Amino acid sequence: MLIVSSLNIRKISNSLVLGLALSSLLTPGLVITSSESALAIPQPQEQQVNHYNNHYNLAKKFSSQLPNRIEQAIIKDAAKRATVKSSQVKITQVTPTTFGNRCIFKFNDICTKEYNPISGWIVVVNVQDQSWTYHVNKPGSQILLDPKISSNQLTKLPKNLANIVLKDAAKRSNLPLNAVKITQATDKTFSNSCVFNFGEVCTQQYDPVFGWEVIVDAQGKSWIYHIDKTGTKLGFGGNK
Repeated sequence: MLIVSSLNIRKISNSLVLGLALSSLLTPGLVITSSESALAIPQPQEQQVNHYNNHYNLAKKFSSQLPNRIEQAIIKDAAKRATVKSSQVKITQVTPTTFGNRCIFKFNDICTKEYNPISGWIVVVNVQDQSWTYHVNKPGSQILLDPKISSNQLTKLPKNLANIVLKDAAKRSNLPLNAVKITQATDKTFSNSCVFNFGEVCTQQYDPVFGWEVIVDAQGKSWIYHIDKTGTKLGFGGNK
């Protein structure tokens, strides 16, 4: 029969602890806390990877999130264009995008290859069972609706607004009212009052004026007008 003394047991235990301690020096992430337990902790490299992963996920989440003030501005714009309540407008898709240049941002079909990036979003809005596409820059100072949508949903210039334009044209030309006529009317959103009033140099502030661009023929002269949807603002641009 083998008899092991308590002294030998203690020596064996101490040897085991020493062996584990030496092993921990060769095994990254293993820390000896006692003779009975061992705890694995993340190494600096692992922590760094986790940090970058968390940072990437956070940045990704932030970049796809449309700020509430921009969201409300788009909804308000769509509601006014469609003459519906804001509650009837719904944003269905938001895509963070870098537009290659201002030409692409403005929905132009034929653009240069110049790279002058604009960070922002492509936003799809549901309005009366129709999908409208907006381009918006990151500060929210420019919110543009695809012009093809405006032309596809062009409506006739209301008669009361047409009369305001025709009366002004008749007065300017010293012609009878029946001698002037409207040849074209386009539903349009002017980015601010300066643009509405045909300012040559305007700020980039986005404070939209919803209205019409109207072309009038006055005995061979083609004049251009801007009129808002309420008929309270009228801008004259002279010869087209």
